Amino acid sequence: MSSGTAGKKKAALVGRQRTNSIEGLPFTIGEALERASADFSDRGIQMWDRSGRRFERMTYAELLELTRSYCARWRAAGVQEKDRLLICLGTSLDFVGAWLGAICAGAYPAAIAPAVGGLKGSNHFAAKLETFRNVIGASRLLISEQMVGDLRKAHPDTLGAIALSLGELQQGSSENGTFANANPTELAFMQFTSGSTGTPRAVMINHRMATSNAYNINEGIYVKSGRPVGDYPIVNNSWLPMHHDMGLIGCLIFAIGCGLELSLMNPTTFLARPLRYLEAAHGREALISGPNFGFQFCVDRLTPDDVQGLDFTRVESAMTGSEMIRPETMSAFCELMTGTGFRPENMAPCYGMAEATLAVTFDRKRKGIRTRPVPKTSEFVFEDQEVVCVGEPVPDTEVIIANAAGEVMMEGELGEVQVKGSSVFDGYYNDGAASAESLRGEWLKTGDIGFVYDGELYIAGRSKEILVIRGDNVMPHEIEWLAEEARGESQSAERVAAFSVTTEGVGEEIALVVETTLTDPPALKELDHAIRSRIGRGLSYPVADLVFVRRGRIPRTSSGKVQRGAVKEQYLNGAIDRLEF
Repeated sequence: MSSGTAGKKKAALVGRQRTNSIEGLPFTIGEALERASADFSDRGIQMWDRSGRRFERMTYAELLELTRSYCARWRAAGVQEKDRLLICLGTSLDFVGAWLGAICAGAYPAAIAPAVGGLKGSNHFAAKLETFRNVIGASRLLISEQMVGDLRKAHPDTLGAIALSLGELQQGSSENGTFANANPTELAFMQFTSGSTGTPRAVMINHRMATSNAYNINEGIYVKSGRPVGDYPIVNNSWLPMHHDMGLIGCLIFAIGCGLELSLMNPTTFLARPLRYLEAAHGREALISGPNFGFQFCVDRLTPDDVQGLDFTRVESAMTGSEMIRPETMSAFCELMTGTGFRPENMAPCYGMAEATLAVTFDRKRKGIRTRPVPKTSEFVFEDQEVVCVGEPVPDTEVIIANAAGEVMMEGELGEVQVKGSSVFDGYYNDGAASAESLRGEWLKTGDIGFVYDGELYIAGRSKEILVIRGDNVMPHEIEWLAEEARGESQSAERVAAFSVTTEGVGEEIALVVETTLTDPPALKELDHAIRSRIGRGLSYPVADLVFVRRGRIPRTSSGKVQRGAVKEQYLNGAIDRLEF
């Protein structure tokens, strides 16, 4: 052993032994729902209306009956076992029933984000639907009434031929609702990856992966006494979309599997009225969750006066994951909630991905947001960046930090995060090449860069999104953070997308697209100078091009992540509507 590694540990983490035995628990989704109906008959799902003021409630016993009815209706619509289905509906009890019913009928559903309105003369959304359809070979597309009409008119022989409205599905007989026989290792549903670039890939999730991950989330969240979450009258408050793994697995399947009361709010309601989401946890023993974006949205849109009077003393956990966690966002959220009784130590960072069903690590120490500087390395540029601890692996899960050769590195060294465990997928549907690229034997190559310190994981960024600027590797989110910081108190810069462009005679240089509420040319010029200066001081790199666009023009994934690849493609094609100054 060299002197440089003497006394160091390998960057290899193994999930804790379970505190709650899962022996005897159901391992198919249908059985989990039947257990919830029998063992948690007084609990169920609350669905808030679009105003965020009233909700409709359905017990798990009623949800079981709804699921059986949709199971029968899918059969009446001609759907057979192993058929692949696309479900393109907003958050609703009918979405939940239709999605669960498809699984229990033995079909393989995949949920995708609904469109706002109809086609409106544009084929862009229809092209997206066709892409999703082709990825899994879908035989049916469940979509809104308006979109069914649009698709049948514009694409009668393709999408229109498989489109089905919720009303049409509900007209079918509900009498043959017996659940199909399911083995825990059989495919249950598919989850489209929500990465920043490339064609969507369909992650294959079997029943055991889904239910086991729910039980793992239980282990990660609830450490008060070591008992299952179902022993407590907790409400899991969620605004997360049902087509995203954090909403589908982390909220819906978690709630059903562990017997929580689930409070669902449509994402559009949260975006229009974030205070309504916080009010839903007022005075309740509750869980709240979301990506960094969601907490930052609350900080940007609400004031201490807005949250005055809220009682968050019983909020058990505020989980955050799905994208890079910014410590300043978490600090600002805790400051916003000062006086509500919310405890900063209940901020619970976590780490996961669709390819691992969802949960990989949880911060179980409950000491609040903890950060470490990214290790100095010749391979990456992180100017004294502090990143957040995302905890230790959940049960039945292992995490290593590996170099390019797949060798395990030492604690404190930066490398690729790789994961192995019972919830890690076997591959993408009908895409052997992509599966081989993502898997090294039983190990999932996440594409995330991180390091281990004191037995816990820290995420530093994405290796697949690294920009090579003048020979140095730079994380795009670092550039974006500097640009966002330059907006100052005006909050005039919204989302930012950083990518590289090739400049003749120079090579790869930084390009930025920045959303802003400003339109006045002098103000835009001032913001342009501030952003360029901030990035120049922070990274010593010039910005080759800085483009301002109106708020909402940067495409995002379902969890709020900026789609850098899509932005770059628009930029290169000259399809970005610049604000001139």
